[in-house]
Amino acid sequence: MRTHLKRKEVDDVLGGKEAWANVDKIDTACPKCDFRKAYFRQLQIRSADEPMTTFYKCCECAHQWRECNFALGVRYRFYRIQ
Repeated sequence: MRTHLKRKEVDDVLGGKEAWANVDKIDTACPKCDFRKAYFRQLQIRSADEPMTTFYKCCECAHQWRECNFALGVRYRFYRIQ
């Protein structure tokens, strides 16, 4: 006979919906709908000698993505499909 374990609640370590309550807007294109305004916030999610990660949320379609700026000025975009 199989025992089913109960899953624990997962904490949203990035702040959840409240994290987007008081953030600024910036002119950048949404990769999903190409709208030119997005909310943004920055977090230090890697070691202290690495640059901060910028998180974006489209003002039009609420699509979220992030950009990481690494050494040598190279920028990488990571998309989250909703």
